[in-house]
Amino acid sequence: MENFIIATQTGGILKPFAWILGKILEIIYDGFAFFGIYNIGLCIIIFTLVVRMLMLPMTIKQQKFTKLNAVMTPEIQEIQKKYKDRKDQQSQLQQQEEIRAVYDKYGTSPTGSCLQLIIQMPILFALYRVVMNIPAYVQPVKNLYIKVIHGLDASQMKQFFNIKMAGSKLSSTQINNCIDAMNSSRTNSSVKLTKGTELSDILAVADKGIASKIESLNNFFGLNLGMSPSAMFHAGMITIIAALTIPILAGLFQLLSVQLTQKLNKVAGSQDNPMAGSMKIMNIMMPLMSVYMCWILSAGLGLYWMAGSLIMMLQQVFINLYMQKVDVNDIIEENREKAAQKAEKRKEKQGIYREKVLEASKTNTRNVTGSSTMTAKEKEEKIRKAKESAGRGSLAAKANMVKDYNDRNNK
Repeated sequence: MENFIIATQTGGILKPFAWILGKILEIIYDGFAFFGIYNIGLCIIIFTLVVRMLMLPMTIKQQKFTKLNAVMTPEIQEIQKKYKDRKDQQSQLQQQEEIRAVYDKYGTSPTGSCLQLIIQMPILFALYRVVMNIPAYVQPVKNLYIKVIHGLDASQMKQFFNIKMAGSKLSSTQINNCIDAMNSSRTNSSVKLTKGTELSDILAVADKGIASKIESLNNFFGLNLGMSPSAMFHAGMITIIAALTIPILAGLFQLLSVQLTQKLNKVAGSQDNPMAGSMKIMNIMMPLMSVYMCWILSAGLGLYWMAGSLIMMLQQVFINLYMQKVDVNDIIEENREKAAQKAEKRKEKQGIYREKVLEASKTNTRNVTGSSTMTAKEKEEKIRKAKESAGRGSLAAKANMVKDYNDRNNK
């Protein structure tokens, strides 16, 4: 988990999302830099807040569906009880029809919240990539490291990175690898800090102004956000208690966020809810997974995870206050209107298609009818004219023309 390039943008289909989010983080960084503050931790917290606010409309839609689902669930459970012991195909089809009728009555569908999650997934994955690869997406940060590297001579490159410079120029790959090593003491197949070398040793020979900015860049209350808590602990940089601060807080905040969401939305936890058991397991496993992931991944990602859970809790409180003022009947009516508009558009498209098919069929019918009403004499005359037209250009016709010409001249 420690060996990946952080100074190069990657990501495949996620690259456009990561690039946009990276630009947002770069704007935040430039804003702090304008006031002389160079700290990635503060940037990550504000960045998390901005992204969560941008995703707020989708979060509200999910909350509306949750509130609507709380009303629909008892009706759906009654239908499921009705067909509980009837496993024949006809009964199963009737059950599906009745459940579909419930969703139609409330103007929604079983996949009502899935679309919001599908939209959010690439954004969330891209977020992790940006936070874990800050120098790749925030150019001013990368420029600081580049200035340090360009300030080193051949002997210093050999001393710190064990790189033999070809002439006086480094390749872009070598520069990226050096930034990886400087930023978080990670190693890869081509470049690593030489044994006993620390970032402070490199900054000691760098420009003092640049060195001070880099020293404060990843320092967040004594934690190096570029390194994982496990790496910092094994390197003897911090105690186990300090190393576990971010992972434990990230797991705790996520647990509180889940509990708060369930309480505010009154998620059913009774035996009547077939998902109750699975939800309880997930509520325990996800925070534990957060603790583990924040232990082995960079502390910067753990800070994002922690800030995200905290901001989500605050959002839940304010959204719940807003949703308390919203009548479920208003949501139902709004959904019905949207469903009716979509149905009307589908009908219009289907109507246009039917008209085109009907017009095409009429045209073909006219052609067929015209051919069938032609008399036998008309058909025979048409065939004769076609033969005469074809005969004028045939070899036999041309031979007869030559013969007639010779006969006239011989006379």
